[in-house]
Amino acid sequence: MTNNTAVKPPKPKKEKMKKSKLRSNEGRYGYLFLAPWIVGFLIFFLYPMLYSLILSFSRVIDIKSYTLVFNGLENFNTAFFSDTSFVPALLDSTKNMLIKTPVVVVFSLFIAILLNRNLKFKGVFRVAFFLPVLLGTGVVLSTINGSIGSGASEAAQLAAQTAAQETAAGSAGMSEQTGTLVTLLGPTIAYYLEVILEVVTDVLWMSGIQIVIFLGALQNIPSSYYEAAYCDGASEWEKFWKITLPLTMPNILLIAVYTMIDYLSNSENEVVVYCNKVGLEGNANIALGSAMAWIHFLISGVLILLVFLILKRFTYYADE
Repeated sequence: MTNNTAVKPPKPKKEKMKKSKLRSNEGRYGYLFLAPWIVGFLIFFLYPMLYSLILSFSRVIDIKSYTLVFNGLENFNTAFFSDTSFVPALLDSTKNMLIKTPVVVVFSLFIAILLNRNLKFKGVFRVAFFLPVLLGTGVVLSTINGSIGSGASEAAQLAAQTAAQETAAGSAGMSEQTGTLVTLLGPTIAYYLEVILEVVTDVLWMSGIQIVIFLGALQNIPSSYYEAAYCDGASEWEKFWKITLPLTMPNILLIAVYTMIDYLSNSENEVVVYCNKVGLEGNANIALGSAMAWIHFLISGVLILLVFLILKRFTYYADE
C-alpha cells in the first residue's frame, strides 16, 4: 500500500531568511579578503599620491622637519620653462610609447594567432613567450636595459666623436680599432642596431601577458564562424578581417590601454627615471620632482583617454 502523504515544501519565509543569511556571510567574507588590498591601497598608493600633489604646489623650507610653504605653480613653471631636461624626456617618453604600443599589440596578436593553430610544441612556445613576464623583475629587466642602453650610449658617443673628427681633419675614421661591432659596421650603423635591439627586447619583454589575453580571446571565437567562412570560399586574409579582427577588438582596446599604462609607469621610463633623479638623488628637490610626476601623470591620462575613445569607435561587443 503506497503512502500518498505529500511532503510539505519549506516555508517561503525560512527559505528567504537562509538565502539572506548566506548572502550576508558571503559579503562579510568578500570584504575580509579585500581588506588587505584596501589597506595597502590607502597606505601605499592613495596617501603618497595625495601628499605628492600637496608637495607639487609647495616649497620645502626645512628638509629635516619637512616644513612646506605654498608656492602655487612655481614648480610646474620650473619644470616646463627652466629645467632643460624634463620636456625632452617627456617628449621622448611619449614618442616611444606611441611607437612601442602598436608594435606590441600587432606582435602579440600575430604570435597568439600562430600559437592558436595546431603546431608542434606549441605549449613550449607559449611558455617561452610568457617566460619574460615571470623573469621580468626589476633587477633582471634593469640589468638587461642597462647593458643595452650603455651600448647604445657608447655607440652614440663614438658616432659623435667620429663626426667631429671627420669635420676637423677629414675622413680620419676609426680604422685602428678592430674586433668590435663599431669597427666592423661604423658607429652610426652600430648605434641604430643597438636602438633596434633595444626596441625588440622591450617588445619581447612586454608581450607575454598580451599574448595570453589574445589567446583566450581567439579560443572563445566559435569555430562554426570559420567553418561557414570556409564553405563560402573565404581566404585566410578575409577570415582575419571579417571574423578575427572584429571579435578581438575589445581585447585590442584592453591591451592597448594596458600596454600604455605599463610603459608609462615602468621604472625604466625616461620621465620616471628623471623624476626620481630630481626628487630623490643629489641635491634633491622633492617638490619639483612631485610636480614633474603629476605633469607626467596628467599627460599620460589624456593620451590613454584619447586612444581609448578612438579605439572604442571601432570596437564591437558580441552582446550588443
